[in-house]
Formats: sequence, structure tokens, C-alpha cells
Amino acid sequence: MADPKPSKSSPKSNSGVLVGLLSFIFRLLLLGVGGAVAWLLGMAVAQVYPNTSSEMPLTEQLLRRSPEYQPSFPASETPLTPTPTPPPTGLTPEVQQTLQPQLQQLQQDLNALIGRTAALEIQIGNSRPAETLERRLQIIEQQLTAPSSPEAENIPPPTPRTARSRSGNGLIMTLPSDILFNPGSSTLRPGANVILDNLIPDLQNYRGAVVRVAGHTDDSGSRQQNLVLSSAQAEAIVQYLSNAVDDQAYHWVAIGYGMTRPALENTSDINRQLNRRIEVAITPP
Repeated sequence: MADPKPSKSSPKSNSGVLVGLLSFIFRLLLLGVGGAVAWLLGMAVAQVYPNTSSEMPLTEQLLRRSPEYQPSFPASETPLTPTPTPPPTGLTPEVQQTLQPQLQQLQQDLNALIGRTAALEIQIGNSRPAETLERRLQIIEQQLTAPSSPEAENIPPPTPRTARSRSGNGLIMTLPSDILFNPGSSTLRPGANVILDNLIPDLQNYRGAVVRVAGHTDDSGSRQQNLVLSSAQAEAIVQYLSNAVDDQAYHWVAIGYGMTRPALENTSDINRQLNRRIEVAITPP
């Protein structure tokens, strides 16, 4: 049996493929030209009628909502954070110079008020140096205006935290450290000068005496830390008192005992508060 002859494409089928290919290419060209014309037309409209809205474009909003959105900046540029500028005071140098003494006087009056408040708290036996001044005055008012009751009459009054006692011909005065210094500090509190000024008349009665200032702490912290702190506090008291009176008329001694000589057992917060103290002993010649 003879092999069949290979079939040949007819000219008609080849022409149909060519027409289809040319039609596809024409559509692509038409689509590209149409897109370019639409872009040019859009640019022209944007130039004639610019968008005055401050809202972010919709495409930008959708892009920012995407979790993959990460704003990037060129290597040579970094986003700048505007630095707020302080508002102008509106005060001339002459006005500032005039108001400065008034501010200093107000600060002195405030320190004096703090000291007088601390002195009143000492008399009541309830010192709260960590509270605000307004709160301290409210507590004092409540204590002074509280009605007495039969039960309260049987309760002994609180022991004052500052006391004077005789030692032979001399005098020993005990001051609570909490009203003189911040916790763990050897810098005098504002208003502590009012408390220390109450000691000056007693010092003036013993000219030529030995004035020994001893600092004491509670058992909080290490032994060495308490020794250093109590010594520094005693030195601060000596420095203030020696500047307030005739320094040459007295023999000054500052010593820190730390936690080695407690007045009470450190078994409660009240006892620890009483152990934090400054003792000023005046020994006449």
C-alpha cells in the first residue's frame, strides 16, 4: 500500500493566521496610543484644574494601610523632626531685672514658711517632711482642731522628736534628721535654717564652749554607708551653726556614729524614724 502524501497548508489558512496576528498587533498599538493620549489629557486637566484638597490621595491611603508599607528616604536625606521653640517671654531685660529680687524674696519667704511648719510639727510630734507643704498644713490643722474625747484624754501625748536635756552644766539638743535632710542626703532641706536658728540663743549662752554635733542613722543600708552619711550630716550642721555665730568663740566637733548608737531598737518604722537624729551637745569650758 502506498504512503499517503504529506498535507500542505492551504494559502487560505495561512492568510487567516496572518490577518489575526496583524489584528492583535494593531489592538496593542491602539491600546498604547489610547493610554498615552489619556495620560496627556489627564496632565493637561491637572494643570488647568489643580486639586486643592488637603486629603491624601486614595491610592496613597490604601498603600499606607498595607502592612508591607515602609517609608523610605534617600541615603543623603533623613526625616527632620521640627524642634519646638520656646515661646517668647515678652519681658525686657529691664523688667526681668526688676522682678528678679521679688522672686528671690518669695523663695526666702517660702523657705521660712517651710521651716516654721517643721517647727510646729516638732511641737505636735508628727513630722511629715515628704508631704507637700499644703498637705502638711492641712494635717496640722486637723490635729489642732480635732475634738478631744475621753479615750483621747487617757492617751499620753506623743513624745516630741526634738528635745533639750541637761548634761551637767551643759545642754544636749536632739533634732530629727528627717526635717533637716532628705532621705540619704547631707544637704539641708529648704527651711531647715529656721529650725537651726532656734539653737543660736542657746549657743550664745555658752560662749567658749565645746559644741559636739553627732549624727545618727537607723539600720537601713550598710554600716559603712551610714557612718559616711551621719558624718556628712553632722558636718553640714557644724558648717551652718558656725557661720551663724562667732566661729572663733566655740570649739566645734563633728562626728558620725551611723547605726551604732540607736536610741531605740530598730524594730518598727517609728523607732527607725526616732533613731535618725542629730544631737548637738554643748559643754561649757
